Amino acid sequence: MEIEDRDSSDTAVVWDAWLHANSPRLMLYARQQTRTEQDAEDVLQEALVQLVHAVELGELRGGQEQWLPWVVSAIRHLATDAARRQTTRRNYEESADAAADVHNPWLRSTLDDEVRRRHVEGVLRTLPPDYAEVLILRIWEELSFRQIAVVVGDKLHTVTSRYRRALGMLRDKLAANPIPE
Repeated sequence: MEIEDRDSSDTAVVWDAWLHANSPRLMLYARQQTRTEQDAEDVLQEALVQLVHAVELGELRGGQEQWLPWVVSAIRHLATDAARRQTTRRNYEESADAAADVHNPWLRSTLDDEVRRRHVEGVLRTLPPDYAEVLILRIWEELSFRQIAVVVGDKLHTVTSRYRRALGMLRDKLAANPIPE
């Protein structure tokens, strides 16, 4: 049964039947790949949304037989991305806590934060637009490289290469022009 050959009511029946048949094992796989039940639900939901988009755009060839392996692969990648984000966030919070232990001022000035934000934003604006966009999407929007590749319409390798180069440029520019204290 090809979904493209059906009207909207048949399409809903096809999706419903496929989800009913495959959701339990997909959820089990998502649980195995993630740290919490909530993460598993989020990863599975995102993988299914991506499947729908891939099918609607005609990017997935071979019909329903390809849906299950495609979703399993998406779950794996999304779970890995989620784990990396959580680890990065935890490491950042731990390093921030450690830094606060070393120097813990009584008052925190929002003026200092604004000065830093403006300085970093100014340096970001000096980067080539394609490089700055990848940095912003990865760091501040927390998109995966795969998602960024879809957003900017480039290959995954191009996106990861731009990210590494942009980080190097940002590091060099901030070293040459440090944030004012």
